[in-house]
Amino acid sequence: MLLKPASLPGLLCFLLLPSFSCSCPSRCLCFRTTVRCMHLMLETIPDIPPQTSILDLRFNHIKEIQPGAFRRLKNLNTLLLNNNQIKHIVRRSFEDLENLKYLFLHNNKISRIHPGTFSQLESLKRLRLDSNALLCDCDLMWLAELLKEYAEQGSSIQTAATCEAPRELHGRSIITLTAQEFNCERPRITSEPHDVDVLLGNTVYFTCRAEGNPKPAIIWLHNNNEIDMKDDNRLNLLQDGTLMIQNTKESDKGVYQCMAKNIAGEVKTQEVVLRYFGTPCN
Repeated sequence: MLLKPASLPGLLCFLLLPSFSCSCPSRCLCFRTTVRCMHLMLETIPDIPPQTSILDLRFNHIKEIQPGAFRRLKNLNTLLLNNNQIKHIVRRSFEDLENLKYLFLHNNKISRIHPGTFSQLESLKRLRLDSNALLCDCDLMWLAELLKEYAEQGSSIQTAATCEAPRELHGRSIITLTAQEFNCERPRITSEPHDVDVLLGNTVYFTCRAEGNPKPAIIWLHNNNEIDMKDDNRLNLLQDGTLMIQNTKESDKGVYQCMAKNIAGEVKTQEVVLRYFGTPCN
């Protein structure tokens, strides 16, 4: 039986890539579970077969990694993204890659990396971030702490990450920097809340302002439990850190405390009390 010419590509795909679903990206080279897409002037990450264990995207023009770009690649072991034009690593760039061992990101233009970017990489053995444009300010201190944690635990993870800026830290290994060199500043409270007596159904404001570097997040506690504003639309955190409670009710009574927190530390205000002295007149 003679095969028609149109059927030959499918036969070749079946013979050469028995473990793939014959979905090799255009112009890439695929063999078994290895996908190589080097020197193709790619600007975005192509669709990759889910069985891929080695993905080589070196020497392209990739500028960003979309969140979840590699989510389907449960078997990915090696990811080579070096020698591209990546500027920022955003949140969830490498999520669900629990089998990834080798991540190469050197020779890019990376200046910012979102905190926690590598926290899900449970199998990581080697991470390269050298030869980038890393800005070693307080926003990157989390990475230094992570790399130090690897070293202190006697981890076999090999890492490389160096500062590009500021000028006084140029060329320094991130793992050698102190909190002072990152120019981090612990939060400090500049305006404290005060006790409040209120009529049921009225609106209450608890003031809290804080400074620090980076700008601290404001968290409110009620009876030592963190308040989740999403649980009750009567509660609002204003832009300046003030807690607003509308249409107050009996369950709002108790002790309130403000906490200001950033990567350099946290600080709490004095505890204050919300009390009721009656119900509003009709």
